[in-house]
Amino acid sequence: MALVTKKTIEDFYSNKMIAVIGASRKKSKFGGMLLKELLARNYEAIPVNPHAESIQGKNCFKTVKDIPEKIDVAIAVVPAQEQEKVVLESAEAGIKTLWLHEHIMKGVTNPKAVYLCEEKGLNCIVGFCPLMFLPKTGFPHNIHRTILKVFKALPK
Repeated sequence: MALVTKKTIEDFYSNKMIAVIGASRKKSKFGGMLLKELLARNYEAIPVNPHAESIQGKNCFKTVKDIPEKIDVAIAVVPAQEQEKVVLESAEAGIKTLWLHEHIMKGVTNPKAVYLCEEKGLNCIVGFCPLMFLPKTGFPHNIHRTILKVFKALPK
């Protein structure tokens, strides 16, 4: 797996169309909050959730493979046990970079999914919260970024 650098993250967010795999209808859940924040910053955020027709006024797709537009990047907000399936679907859909996010209190990213990303030729971002690096992010995500900066743990 390639090292996650500042450029990796900048390149990711230079894409204005981002699939949110695991988008939630509840804005209080991370998948809903992430979608809301991306939309607020004028990203074309596309929700992917097999159990919803629309989320936050956007058409929702059952899988990333169902999105008709060509998409290069996606963020997966799914449990670790679902990440391998998401990697395979993302590879089939032509995704180039997949950000695997797992809530810190629920466990870490599935190492098999990370390996699958490499095997399928996907750039993989793990170990960081997407909201920490989203342009103009606020509390508490700016605090998380500051803590990483203090401990010299931010991507360089």
